[in-house]
Amino acid sequence: MTLPTIFVGIMVASVMTLCQGQGQDATLQEGARGSVVVDAVLDKIRSSCVFSEDRQYLRRLAHVMSRDGVDSATYRSNFHGGIWQVTESMFTATKACSNVYITEVCGNITASFGITWTSVTWQDLRKPLYSGLAAALSTFLTLTSDLMPGNVTDQATLWAQMYGGNSATFSNQPDLSTQFDCSDKMDLVFILDSSGSISIADFRLMLTFAADVIDAMDVSRDAVAVADVVYSSFVNLHFDFNDYTTKDQARTLLLNTTKLGGGTSTYFGLDLAASTLYNSINGARPDAKKVAILITDGKSKNFTKTSDSAQALRDLGATVFVVGVGGYRLNELHAVASDPICSHVLTLNSFSDIQSILTEIQRSVCDASKTFDNSTTSAAHTQTLVTEVPDKNDVIEANVSCGAMDIYVSMTDHKPGPAVYDYKYQVEPGTPTVLIFKKKLTAGTKLYITVVGKPLTGFAATNCTYRWNLRVTRRKAVKVICKENGVKRKCKKSDIVKAGLCKKNKMPFKNPCTRKNLKKRLLRHPHPFDSTKFLLCDFAGKVYVVSCPGEDIFNPETRECGFTSVCTCGGGNDDDPAPSTGNPCTPEAIANGQFYFTYSPDDTKFIQCDEWGQSWVMPCAPGTVWSQDAYTCIHKGADSGSSSTSASTPASTSAPAPPPASPSPHSLSTTASLPGSYGTNPCTPQALDNEQFYFPYNSDETKFIQCDEWGNAWVMPCEPGTFWSQDHYDCIKKGDPAPSPGPTITCSSTDISVPDPCDQHAYYNCVNGEAMRKECFPSDLFYNTVTKLCSYDDVNATPIDASCDR
Repeated sequence: MTLPTIFVGIMVASVMTLCQGQGQDATLQEGARGSVVVDAVLDKIRSSCVFSEDRQYLRRLAHVMSRDGVDSATYRSNFHGGIWQVTESMFTATKACSNVYITEVCGNITASFGITWTSVTWQDLRKPLYSGLAAALSTFLTLTSDLMPGNVTDQATLWAQMYGGNSATFSNQPDLSTQFDCSDKMDLVFILDSSGSISIADFRLMLTFAADVIDAMDVSRDAVAVADVVYSSFVNLHFDFNDYTTKDQARTLLLNTTKLGGGTSTYFGLDLAASTLYNSINGARPDAKKVAILITDGKSKNFTKTSDSAQALRDLGATVFVVGVGGYRLNELHAVASDPICSHVLTLNSFSDIQSILTEIQRSVCDASKTFDNSTTSAAHTQTLVTEVPDKNDVIEANVSCGAMDIYVSMTDHKPGPAVYDYKYQVEPGTPTVLIFKKKLTAGTKLYITVVGKPLTGFAATNCTYRWNLRVTRRKAVKVICKENGVKRKCKKSDIVKAGLCKKNKMPFKNPCTRKNLKKRLLRHPHPFDSTKFLLCDFAGKVYVVSCPGEDIFNPETRECGFTSVCTCGGGNDDDPAPSTGNPCTPEAIANGQFYFTYSPDDTKFIQCDEWGQSWVMPCAPGTVWSQDAYTCIHKGADSGSSSTSASTPASTSAPAPPPASPSPHSLSTTASLPGSYGTNPCTPQALDNEQFYFPYNSDETKFIQCDEWGNAWVMPCEPGTFWSQDHYDCIKKGDPAPSPGPTITCSSTDISVPDPCDQHAYYNCVNGEAMRKECFPSDLFYNTVTKLCSYDDVNATPIDASCDR
């Protein structure tokens, strides 16, 4: 039978969107970890009103207890506390839900998540959401009737009560709650209650708080713009977006706001805020997200008018936060705030406590969503948009240039992302994508869309400006005609696929899985514009895009995940600054096969180029330095010239050679002869697997053989006056005593980790009974023999074994 011929009248991008990713919720997946998972859990807990005012305590707690679950001991066997490391006794205390302080919270958990807490087991806490809920309940039990403290010092005391240990362990940890992105263009208006019930002193505290809020922001015409509305029985626009040019000027204007006195006509303040945020005469920008912060101490004069004015402000697209102090009316605060309400309302007993919510309001405001407006943006950072499902004749279309973008969509979670989403789309350059939803949605239903920008980097970004665009556009007509043997018939899905109209794996780059690369077993390649991914080849020549786990990036040198970029072209790690001469990985150098260069700030490192012009700072092996003449790392003091037999030259060749493009030690020959009487190359795959990199050089005891990771053997000189000792595994002086055997490291079948008896800042992970040494990070942390985690205090730290070499 002849295959059907397909004639396509019009081909549009919407055909390509039949293949969007299915939804996921990592907060309910056992063993899930990472900052995006923690943030998703906390967003659920706060927006559901289970623990909406934790003052960022649970965020800090996740990092202190398990580094957001990234610590290797987080999900150890026989311990089920999860990311928040809730002990079995802590969990048991919450399980009955009979305590007066958590009975209502347990009810909220059931109503919000369908979880009956009395039926939950400790093992369930291996799911991040359950671990976070258990930590919240345990916090309520510890606090009893006390208010949640807002500062880190008091929260450290609370942590010590809950988990034991020194409070300094908590307070000395990096405060991740203060790490947030506030680079979105935003028009921010403060709506300040200036009624007679607020004292002069409290009004000053309010103004200081408002001024401190903008300290975390880039106040400028290109970023955050600020305005100030004050109200009582009447209203006044104290200053608008045009009245200053610097952050200091905006702070001064806020601090000099005049108190009015009188009644509490909150609706006047909301109405003036609306006209300020959306009036270009006042300096409002049409492409900026709109945010309002209302601070009030009491009940408004007219609840209905206040509620209506707030609704009108929100309908315009503004996000409204409310801070209620003292004699507030909670249902009125809820009527004013944006959804989800509990994420947009903060309450205090008095103005003296207002600084305790500073970080929380800063983070929340900076993370606020923007109303979708069809605008083009060049932002490379993450941005969350709010829109509505278009009518049946319209679609949402995404385009990107000079990079890529990931789009996460949800109908329920107001901040979808890699951890939680209903739909995921990956948009590549030159491939417009239409957002199509398998569920039948009613026009007008709210959609929450998070865009993660991924611009090109390095040489690939030269003369290329990153831009992405989302827009609502008319649904285009598509006419597809299928004919079989000249007879028109109904098209099947297989017809569309075979015709190539649904290109599930269309790549905007050249397939690296060439026959030449496959013969060399080069199966992994860097992704051209996303360092968190790599390209994987199969032996049929097909290419797959693979994501690195967690927050790792792909190392083009080792062709493995788990490397930190220090690219001189931006987007890297500041630990190793770029050389002052700039990026040596020019197109000319790469075309000439020059991939390795001197790293001038530190001779124990060198620069390696990848084929896209990115430069990477790479470390030499311990005890070696980079030599541009030898084109490799050599032992300190060695002659880098290729003519000397004492130089660091490959023992099997007469001249230095650069590292191969594919680090694959098992495919290299191990039979190359060595000079002198040594015989064959000792750098066998078995030796490398056992981490044996050094051997005696039998012809001369003042030298030794060093293996590199690709199986090359190098003859290296000892320092003058020393000779090689295989027992010491080092060059030593004549007469040095024999090395101590040191303590024995033993991993039992039940051990997750054991201390390093010779180093308080290290430990051994036990994997199938084998010990694998790990160092605490940061390096000044101590391994705690009780918690099996690294912490800042030396309580329960490892005692140094007497047999260790000092």
